[in-house]
Amino acid sequence: MFEADFTKIVREAIVYNQLERYFFPKGGEMDSVESHFDIQPDIPEIEKDKASAGGLKLSHAQRRMLMLLVALWEGNEADRVFSEGLGSISKLIHSMDANNRELTADLIMTYPGWGKT
Repeated sequence: MFEADFTKIVREAIVYNQLERYFFPKGGEMDSVESHFDIQPDIPEIEKDKASAGGLKLSHAQRRMLMLLVALWEGNEADRVFSEGLGSISKLIHSMDANNRELTADLIMTYPGWGKT
């Protein structure tokens, strides 16, 4: 149950924050993805935009959500790509709007890596 919920929330977080360009959905369409394992971050695209003039053209909240989503996929890769930590959970949440705070809470609650309930 949590995996389906988690996948749905990952998709919602990507779409809400307009981060589709930074993710590869298996099958080509974000709406048709059935598992979070079928969504991978496009690290070369993130790095390309980060290295461009002005860096990533994202709000602070969008950037934090991108960092969080990449970290959920591969924490070490997120550290390498962004060269900065997410900071404390309170700083992460403080930098987000209400919708992103709710999405973050839902991601944490449904994260399938916590083990069986």
